[in-house]
Amino acid sequence: MSKKIIYALIIILVIIAGAAVFIRQFSGQQEETGANGGKESNKHLSYFRSINDDETMALAGPHEIWRKGNNLYITSIKDHGLNVFDISDPANPKFISAFSDDEKTLMKRGHSVMFSGNYAFVSATGDNAIQVFDISDPIKISPVSIIKEKEGEKSCLKGLHGIGIKGNYLYAAGTGDNSVCIADISDPKNPRLVKTIFDSGELVLRGPHSIHFIENYLYVLGDEGLQVFDISEPTNPKPVFLTTEGVKGGHDLKQKGNYLYTVGYQDGLSVFNVTNPKEPVRIAGISPAEESGLYFASDGDIIGNYWFVVSEKSNSLIMVDISSPSNPTIKEILRFDEEKTPFLYNGHTIRAIGNYLYVAGLQDGFGIIKFSETVK
Repeated sequence: MSKKIIYALIIILVIIAGAAVFIRQFSGQQEETGANGGKESNKHLSYFRSINDDETMALAGPHEIWRKGNNLYITSIKDHGLNVFDISDPANPKFISAFSDDEKTLMKRGHSVMFSGNYAFVSATGDNAIQVFDISDPIKISPVSIIKEKEGEKSCLKGLHGIGIKGNYLYAAGTGDNSVCIADISDPKNPRLVKTIFDSGELVLRGPHSIHFIENYLYVLGDEGLQVFDISEPTNPKPVFLTTEGVKGGHDLKQKGNYLYTVGYQDGLSVFNVTNPKEPVRIAGISPAEESGLYFASDGDIIGNYWFVVSEKSNSLIMVDISSPSNPTIKEILRFDEEKTPFLYNGHTIRAIGNYLYVAGLQDGFGIIKFSETVK
């Protein structure tokens, strides 16, 4: 073989090797970085399993997922029911029981669930009421009372959404009435409404959705913004703070340490420093965008230094690094796939259980996503 041919072969091999290196580097860059810096390689998040509705459950249109100890409670807006699962092993939830609305209950379009001792309080958006259950025996939960409006009185429970319990008092967000209702639940079998706060020019209570407490302060997040009340006197809340910055279309809020993390349809994600709960300070945010998966973000939950958010319109699960709360960064995006991640479609609610994320998008059942801090 002549020297010219040998040299030509060497040059060709060098070119091929260089091209291979370039392709690997380019592919790695493409895999590492998605829209707005969000990784789309899905190395931390992976579809684990699905729990599908059947004749024993009431999981048609699951709406919200709530936890008490080793049990999970899931409301449904199609079956108008409440489901109970044992999650002692988060990877293998076991169905325990279900209760569907009947002529003695008010459970249409069940939404939030809050607990006080052996009682569960379920907000029913369709019935403008709160149904109370005795859950001392999760195998056979039983209705015991109802919180509803008195005939002839001005409404405060219309379009009921988020509820919260502090001590002997329950606070409910009447989305349709632009109000917050307060009920005395010291006797769960005989709860009674004691106070109502309506939206006004001095408040931002239009379309209130979520309720949260920090010390003696009540946080109400809604369509127009975040309203804070001093509830040192539980039945006489005093407004102390409001903001509309970064929280319009507010839908959910979670706290970790001295930081509050809000999710909203309109303004996306916001982080507040709540060291002084009377005056929260917004320190960061991520604006919504279809490419980032945050278009119409609806709910979130936290595991360690990560904030997981689901989106109704982007049909996505977004993993946000909050190790530096003032600089939240999209780390990974898991998008809807009809076979692998069916429950991310219209993703409405998410609950973190150990290293698993339970997600429901109003389909008939829910999905479980496994989270691993170690890159796969």
